[in-house]
Amino acid sequence: MKKSKLISLGIMVFGLTFLSQPLHAVTKNLKEKYENVIPMSVHVNIMNNEAEPEYLNYVFIKSVDAPIRQDSSVYSKEIVRFPFNTKLRVLEKVESGGNDWYKVELKDKNGNVVHGYISAMLVTLRTFRFEEMNNRVHKLNQFLQSEASKGKELVSVNTYVPNPSNQNMGRAKDKYGVSSDQNARASYNGETIFIPDRSLMSVESVKGNDVYVNALSIAEKPLKVSKNAITRYPAVNANFRKAIVIDLENENQGIFQKNADGQWELISYTLNKTGMESTLGFETPKGYFIVPVLKYEMGYRDEYNNAAGMAKYAIRFSGGGYIHGTPINFEENINRDFFLREKDGTLGTVEGTRKCIRNMESHIKFLFDWVTNGKVNRKSNEQRPDENVMVIVF
Repeated sequence: MKKSKLISLGIMVFGLTFLSQPLHAVTKNLKEKYENVIPMSVHVNIMNNEAEPEYLNYVFIKSVDAPIRQDSSVYSKEIVRFPFNTKLRVLEKVESGGNDWYKVELKDKNGNVVHGYISAMLVTLRTFRFEEMNNRVHKLNQFLQSEASKGKELVSVNTYVPNPSNQNMGRAKDKYGVSSDQNARASYNGETIFIPDRSLMSVESVKGNDVYVNALSIAEKPLKVSKNAITRYPAVNANFRKAIVIDLENENQGIFQKNADGQWELISYTLNKTGMESTLGFETPKGYFIVPVLKYEMGYRDEYNNAAGMAKYAIRFSGGGYIHGTPINFEENINRDFFLREKDGTLGTVEGTRKCIRNMESHIKFLFDWVTNGKVNRKSNEQRPDENVMVIVF
């Protein structure tokens, strides 16, 4: 009898030890660390911080809800559970038990900072790639100055025809996924390539009604386009000073300005929402663009071709694609502040516009004033940039 009792006790004690093991001895392999700072290689001179996000690196929950655990194991104790779309500051990515986890920062009910882990399968990572943004600005600057130094004329594409009713949109796409809608049809060795409206280019040569151009955003060079697709307004200045850089993958942006010493500085950054393919729209196009016009207010229509609502401070960069404030439907306007907060909470998560790049109103107002330098025609809804402003989408 004594022997059997000891065996039973031993099984029970071993069982308790086994069950508690994941809580105290989870093996983790560090895969990535995330610093909540702007890299030293990027020069910073913030001019607007009203719409600065709380975190530079974060995950947002893409499931209905998700648990935060004490450690990187499904057996670990659940600390708290958050709903869909919650953003959490991320510190590390680790591999544990064959699965990826993110170490996140939280605050308890007393305001104390605590750490926990969330499964990578339940969230999407977003980061600010400031160095890459900065590199893109320098790449465009170098391209324009290099082409100009060779005596080549700098131009842009002008093929936008307003289509507020969303009728007969061109869905055909080239090998890069660029649609024919509102864009220039070009050819290279017999292959059709679509150049997005307002793309920046240099002219290689002109033969009758054909113009051979080099577009920074397209590898094939030179591309043959119709002379009618080319515009010299606004005139392209190789020594431009302003650039808005959009990161499609991370749904965020950085604003850069060249200072008096010729150094590019990051002057603002924020979250945004970009375009997706839909019955009423397209993905936000990638490329290097020049801003031709702005609007204080931009109306939009629904799928039944009815006027649906308005967005403020719209800055056009390609075709019907604008950088603008949060759109508010007419029926939402009675409780405008509430709907602004609700919609702004989705910035920096997933795409969802018709092509445009959505900003918080506080940030787009800053951009609008920055693009115009306050030099506006008070009698007109449409405004013109005071100088070249480039938009880079990657």
